[in-house]
Amino acid sequence: MLNAVKKEVERIVSSDVSWDKLRDKTVLVTGATGFIGSYIVRSLLEKSERSNLNIKVVALVLNYNEGKTLFQKYLDNGTITFLVGDICNPLSTDQTADYIIHCASNAAPNEYALYPVQTMKINFYGTLNMLEYAKKVSATGFLYISTIEVYGRLTGDTKTDENTYGVIDSMRSRSCYPLSKKACETLCVSFAEQYGVAVKIGRLSYIFGPGMRCDDSKIVSVFPQCVAQNKNIVMKSKGEQKRTYTYISDAITGLLTVLLDGENKHAYNIGSCSCKTSVVGIANTLVSLYPQKKLKVVFDLPSEQEQKAFSLIDNAIMDTSKIEALGWSPKIDLITGLKNVVEERIEILEKEKGK
Repeated sequence: MLNAVKKEVERIVSSDVSWDKLRDKTVLVTGATGFIGSYIVRSLLEKSERSNLNIKVVALVLNYNEGKTLFQKYLDNGTITFLVGDICNPLSTDQTADYIIHCASNAAPNEYALYPVQTMKINFYGTLNMLEYAKKVSATGFLYISTIEVYGRLTGDTKTDENTYGVIDSMRSRSCYPLSKKACETLCVSFAEQYGVAVKIGRLSYIFGPGMRCDDSKIVSVFPQCVAQNKNIVMKSKGEQKRTYTYISDAITGLLTVLLDGENKHAYNIGSCSCKTSVVGIANTLVSLYPQKKLKVVFDLPSEQEQKAFSLIDNAIMDTSKIEALGWSPKIDLITGLKNVVEERIEILEKEKGK
């Protein structure tokens, strides 16, 4: 585990999440080797070890070796169990769980553009299968991790609360992600109504922080990578879209707060008002943080394939008063977060040079 990731896990573990509600519980995490899922797994098990909570994690993974590489420490001490399988297939296991945190999804814009059918299948079938499992084991809680993109295209600069929705164009393949995520939210509520499954939904804004894949196609990964490699940041649009971004440790504490303290059949926005800016604002901020590198923000026309990956949302500013009423608040501002990502990328590059 990189030092930057360890630091964020430490921040999560030291937070005032209602950890004791997880004492002696088993938590099943899907997408456990992904950016969000891996943080959740590490945080649960580190907190359990330090506070003697006896939390067990069942990690649903597609590749056992990848899971073993990430979580060897916990495999050795017996606090994690792997279920290996495709989320699109029904879960066939006698393993029970008290809580389910469903993270599995395609999570990069280039994947939505290249694999729209697979994106929809993973989201819908995966969620259906996990809800069926939750019903079968009578889970205490089911957390569905959704996205700010379910709000669609909204006009103006007003903040979006949990009851405000715009337009999503169903005739564009890029809508595969927001429309399937939105359908999954309805599926969650339907299971709650029809079968009594205790579901809660966390709608994440644009998440960033140490631990993102270096080849992640999101701008919060691409732009810091450019800075770490001493390359100019190339914009493929004017970048005027306004966004609420959220640092990874704040996102994880927000999700756990929703799971443990949120109301059933409710959705909660998870975003940071201190990380509100435009796409070009991210680029300019990064360049200004490292003046010694003498980097520039340059503009270039996108290819047709690149355009297919673009979000259809103009402005996406979250109203987070609902989750803040549960006692959650973000801790990391935009500048601190971006610097942490760049420094992590520099650490990775230096390790690669030393091999």
